[in-house]
Amino acid sequence: MTLFTMQNLITSALFLSVAQAETNSTSGNTTMVGWVSPAPRRSTWSIIWSCLSIFIVCSWKCVHLNIPTHEEIQGEWHTIQLCRGLPDVSFWPKAPLRRKWRRKIIWMTFIALAPEFGVAIAARQYREARRELKEFKQDISNEYARKFTMAHSFYVQMGGVVIFEPSPHSSPIEENSASNLQSNNEMSNAAHYDSQVVESSQPPDSTGHGILLARMPRYLSDVKHNMLRIPESEIKDLSKADVITKAFAITQCTWLVVQSLSRVAHGYAISLLELATLAFIFCAFIMHIFWWNKPFDVESRRVVTEIAPGRKVTASLDYLSMDDLVVSDSEIARERISDLSWSNFLVLIFEPIGVPVGDILSIRRPFPDYLPSISLYIASTTFLAIHLAAWNWEFPSPVVKSLWRWLNLGTLVASFIPLIGSAKSHWVIQADAIDDALDMI
Repeated sequence: MTLFTMQNLITSALFLSVAQAETNSTSGNTTMVGWVSPAPRRSTWSIIWSCLSIFIVCSWKCVHLNIPTHEEIQGEWHTIQLCRGLPDVSFWPKAPLRRKWRRKIIWMTFIALAPEFGVAIAARQYREARRELKEFKQDISNEYARKFTMAHSFYVQMGGVVIFEPSPHSSPIEENSASNLQSNNEMSNAAHYDSQVVESSQPPDSTGHGILLARMPRYLSDVKHNMLRIPESEIKDLSKADVITKAFAITQCTWLVVQSLSRVAHGYAISLLELATLAFIFCAFIMHIFWWNKPFDVESRRVVTEIAPGRKVTASLDYLSMDDLVVSDSEIARERISDLSWSNFLVLIFEPIGVPVGDILSIRRPFPDYLPSISLYIASTTFLAIHLAAWNWEFPSPVVKSLWRWLNLGTLVASFIPLIGSAKSHWVIQADAIDDALDMI
């Protein structure tokens, strides 16, 4: 069949469909139109969908979790054979994959319900990455300092680099598995440790000692030259931040903000759900700023097989616990840097007001160390202040209106107390420093 014949068939089909439509319109005494505008009034479903889509997409894109374990990366499924001779059919994910999905869903729900804590967590990780970057550049020449970026620091912090020293009796790592990396999820090794940085989806096939660099940041200065073998572009390529989802989230958020401002400017009301979504958008925007350089959904590590010349991967018990040092491949595979421990969660809440959490707050800290906690309370204050825009709105009953007012107002006032406490602590630190300086004169 020629192209000309195909065009004739398509044209004929379109003509018949139009003719049938004209016949139907004539018999029904109606008029055909080319475009029908939606109803001028907003429906309940349109409001719910626009807000719900923002919560789902933004929560998905905001959560920058650390690298999962090897079993979670593999993502194996339970299979069943329906017919002999046919491939097995996957029907249910195994425990590691379910654990990975459950962690993502829990964090998405947590961010959606308490976005101010997401801001604090992002600020804490940004502070640690910034500190490592600053310390790294102090130990290295300016020529190499420019190559080490925040992306490198975040990658180390999220458990992306493993220092591995094979035992003297283990076989050397050979250059024979690089081509099988993608298909078999094996490590790409370098002969005679010349490259010193290799890709790994699982630990090296040898015995020895392995340490996640994020657990032992003091080794960062020892592997600084090897870290520079990992270009920033390679780390960004590991990130799975797709443009389509991000563009959809930005479009939805921008549309809701513009629509809400336009309705308020023309004297129209917006719903409480839309107001809560606007407050969530503010927190999500701050999270994206702090996590701008952190790779998203990375599932690959790099193994450093040597550190500085003459330096071995050893650590004294003063700096290293038994949980930090692993001695087998399977233990390295199960290693994962926690996104937020319970003790760090308590520190975020109580640190600015000087309430001790174990031994964590036994010493005074410089003001930059309070950045996560201050970010938490500033985000919480702004989040609640946006909700107070509904102070004079219509509510289902006077009781609901009073509860809305005073609960938000009381929580807002309580959010200022830690900020005042952190400012006082900073003033005491500065005053003590001045007194010490005067005593030395």
